[in-house]
Amino acid sequence: MLRQKTGYSYRYGLLLMILVVCKPVWAQLRDLEVHGFISQGYLDSSEHDYWAPTQDGTFEFSEVGLNISKSLRDDLRLGMQFFARDLGDIGNHEVVIDWALGDYRPRDELGIRVGRIKQPIGLYNQERDVDFLRSTIWVPQSVYPDGNRDIVLAYDGFSIYGHLPGDLDYELYTGSLNMDEESPGTESLLMSLAGFLPYVDPSLKSDKLFGGFLKWNTPLDGLSLGGTFYELDMSGSLTLFDGTPVLIDLDGISLVVWSLDYQAENWSFTGEWSAYSVQDNVLSEPAGWYVQATYRINDRVELNAGYNEFFGNKNDKDGELIALLGVPNHLAWQKDTGIGARIDLGTSWTVKLEWHEIDGIGLIAAFDIPNLDNLLEPDWNYFGAKATFHF
Repeated sequence: MLRQKTGYSYRYGLLLMILVVCKPVWAQLRDLEVHGFISQGYLDSSEHDYWAPTQDGTFEFSEVGLNISKSLRDDLRLGMQFFARDLGDIGNHEVVIDWALGDYRPRDELGIRVGRIKQPIGLYNQERDVDFLRSTIWVPQSVYPDGNRDIVLAYDGFSIYGHLPGDLDYELYTGSLNMDEESPGTESLLMSLAGFLPYVDPSLKSDKLFGGFLKWNTPLDGLSLGGTFYELDMSGSLTLFDGTPVLIDLDGISLVVWSLDYQAENWSFTGEWSAYSVQDNVLSEPAGWYVQATYRINDRVELNAGYNEFFGNKNDKDGELIALLGVPNHLAWQKDTGIGARIDLGTSWTVKLEWHEIDGIGLIAAFDIPNLDNLLEPDWNYFGAKATFHF
């Protein structure tokens, strides 16, 4: 089944852009650029499941993508990507339109995008599907949890972007997010709003989204600094098992991410810090950070090491508040130390191997409640392997 996951669409604005600035589209459908990827992974963990039934080992970890793009003029480009994934109960290989946009850039300082656009969050969100651009299996989960990927990857709207004097890259945008009620992150949010009681008929939408991204390529060769901000309003409803209706009205949900990226010959160093805020502190306010280093030994082999910390509530990093409720305090955090290797088998095949030692289950508790078990066990680990073919 093919399903376009959009709350509202800018298809008419996109069509108008095509009609105004280019020749008839059908006369231009030559020299399409077609690229894609297919990946298969394996995950095996102790003590806790991680996005999938990983305690028994699982191959329910795969992705397929196909993107098509066309330059209609030097300053106008159209593109879209079909995507399917399977990660435990997430995705189940349902094909969706991941992104679809028109990109008009008459000047280096100013470009305009319209459609379903990848959201500029930190260093990796816009590139999280491009596996060969990074050394690790996952993007850092403390800042980019896979449980809410389907929500934050892209928005429906428009943006302006460009490169400014002072070596500054910027993007400003507004639109609407697709609030998929079956996404683990959304499901965890709905469960908390229902007071962890059974519920039916959930409905959730984003009423407002605006944000921006700024990156400074500093005078120090290889060093760039970045900042991300967005604010979101949500509304909706659900019904408790006894028939009680619950109205949802969450305003002023904001995210801030600070980023650092340093490239030096065969070395790469990245680090980011992120935090959510919610007006009137209606919900817990997640926060996380990581540092990561990679070293390329030769043209085929790259090693990596990283450390992540995630907190379900930035105001209760030690779990003192939840401990008062009789909940183990290690549900407040998740601290991940990982090492790995990437091996490039020619120009099209990439294999990755990783090992992670983890303290706490705060990320699972915040974004993957259905897989939450073994509450009394704070220490666990997992092994991951992934092979990707891209063209």
